[in-house]
Amino acid sequence: MPRYSANLTMLWPELDDPFARFRAAAEAGFTRVERLVIHDLDARRVQELLGELGLSLILFDPYPGDWAAGDRGFLALPGRRHEVRETVLEAIETAGRLGTRLLNVLGGIVPEEHRAAAAGVAVENLRALAPAAQAAGITLLVEPLNAVDVPGYAFASLPAAADVVRAVDHPAVRLQFDAYHAARAGGDILQLLREDFDLVGHVQIGDVPGRHQPGTGALPFAEFLSLLDELGYRGAVGLEYTPQGTTEEALAWLPVAARA
Repeated sequence: MPRYSANLTMLWPELDDPFARFRAAAEAGFTRVERLVIHDLDARRVQELLGELGLSLILFDPYPGDWAAGDRGFLALPGRRHEVRETVLEAIETAGRLGTRLLNVLGGIVPEEHRAAAAGVAVENLRALAPAAQAAGITLLVEPLNAVDVPGYAFASLPAAADVVRAVDHPAVRLQFDAYHAARAGGDILQLLREDFDLVGHVQIGDVPGRHQPGTGALPFAEFLSLLDELGYRGAVGLEYTPQGTTEEALAWLPVAARA
């Protein structure tokens, strides 16, 4: 049975205090959590909470730029090499303090005139950063974001992101398989998982449409989770979805005993 990670950016939207979400996850039975970003929180307070609550922060994203203004990272953007490397190295340092071993490096919104070069830029940046990540015991992840929700994103499909990971060809660079984004881009999540499983470093789930909990949409999650077992996946499955109803209702599909 897969292990699960509560996404603290998406779950417990009823709690305005981000630190309260750590406690809510622990009280709900989780031992693993993840968050979109961590730079907006006091890292020392996060470290204290993780220890106090017996939680592991398994994943976060390096600083992606001004999210409210539309930034979605810099990895594939020409002319942003310094920002990519500065933000990722800072995230590696923070991850070391917090015990985090996965960093999801967002590709960015790429202007049309630069789209042909985007994959090559991402590969170059990842090759430069991979040795530092490996030395710290950290894996850098490449995630696709579908073009319906995020127009212009560097990697709009799972195959596009997988091509970048294969081109980098380094054990510290892997693929983040987000079932919601893979399906929203028109892919068959079972087929894609079989095809690219050798590259997968982390998995996230959310149903389609709506990006709510499993069972609210059309994705075959029972088969998907069974296939993860069959293929020998040893990582966590991140619950990165917006609750339909309360968070308690959105977690009801997953027994408390299966959350630890």
